[in-house]
Amino acid sequence: MSTPDTKQRILDAAERRFAAEGFDGTSMRAVTAEADVNLAAVNYHFGSKAALLEAVVGRI
Repeated sequence: MSTPDTKQRILDAAERRFAAEGFDGTSMRAVTAEADVNLAAVNYHFGSKAALLEAVVGRI
């Protein structure tokens, strides 16, 4: 699986989770499970939950 595909899946999953549950209600485990990636992939691409939210908001 390519890195851009992984990053896109993480962003898509995070967008759905943040929209449904808000920032505080969204766990990184839920995002990783929905994106079918491990936590290391999220940390590699975004570094933190806050940075992931910024990336999601930045693409809207």
